[in-house]
Amino acid sequence: MREFYYKYLKWLGEDNLHKDIILSTRIRLARNVREFPFPNQASEPQRKRFINKVEWVFENDTKFNKDYDFLRLEKLSKLVSEVLIEKHLISEDQFNNLSGTGLIVRKDGKLSIRLNEEDHFRIQVLSGGLEIDESWKMLQSLENHISEYFDFAFDNSMGYLTSCITNLGCGLRISFLVHLPGLTFTGKIKNLFRRLRSSKVLIRGFYGENTKAIAGFYQIASKSSLGCSEEELIQKMEEIALKIVNEEIKARELLFEERRRWVEDILGRAWGIINYAKYLESLEVISLLSNIRFGTFYKIINLPIKLLDLLLILTLPAHLQVKLGREMDPEERDRVRADLLHDVFKNYKID
Repeated sequence: MREFYYKYLKWLGEDNLHKDIILSTRIRLARNVREFPFPNQASEPQRKRFINKVEWVFENDTKFNKDYDFLRLEKLSKLVSEVLIEKHLISEDQFNNLSGTGLIVRKDGKLSIRLNEEDHFRIQVLSGGLEIDESWKMLQSLENHISEYFDFAFDNSMGYLTSCITNLGCGLRISFLVHLPGLTFTGKIKNLFRRLRSSKVLIRGFYGENTKAIAGFYQIASKSSLGCSEEELIQKMEEIALKIVNEEIKARELLFEERRRWVEDILGRAWGIINYAKYLESLEVISLLSNIRFGTFYKIINLPIKLLDLLLILTLPAHLQVKLGREMDPEERDRVRADLLHDVFKNYKID
């Protein structure tokens, strides 16, 4: 169980464009197979027949079994499944309906395939920072390889057939996990979101659909793939990402110019709590790390962005428990979380 603590997180170390504002880019394709009912319409035996066929392909294809892991979710412990959710590799829907579900994931966590979630295949690429073009090439390559074994459900008028109508067409969804403390602190975030919604873009919380924003972290996602090509959607979302980055940079510069002492106070308080608190709750740490991350933009705090992004995941409840190899009550988790951050932060300083 302990090996899942650091596992599948190497992609976080990538140095792509605008990593200080865009934590990650996720692009994914939804695909279904003609010969099987959609997962939400399939019986348990049908779901298991599908995943058995996928597992046979995995075991007999060197492209997969050399560089990827195949996980049957119903065979994993509850804690390991929760860790995979925290790593954004599986969804709550899969966790709540484990029978016949699975995950194929490359050993660095960058490429993964959710099996029998809402669709038969949810093929996903995760990248640190803003990276769409290269991720799209990787996604296409993986999709083409899978199509050698499976005939995808396709209609000439509607495109690829999916369980959710918003994924019809090319079946492509693009999302960014963004960090927008400047726009949040200046109160300009509402105006930005109003304009984004008019562009048919979804705004979600830290963990995606049906979750709330935490400490200036938001997910910005394309709304529908019906009626547009992959290239059009990629261009649109890349333009939106760059506009968000430019507005956030302006807001941060304005804050430091007009309210420098206030900014330094926020960073100093976060630094002090992380270094001296004896108990730290999960949501509190996300807020504190958000402020520390904010400070790296001004060169006030000298921690690497990669480390802060890693800590946002490694301090989550399930990760702490797999690190120690056992379940813990909330109070013990808060103590272990505080000790972990003390050990990391003692090697750095605030200017």
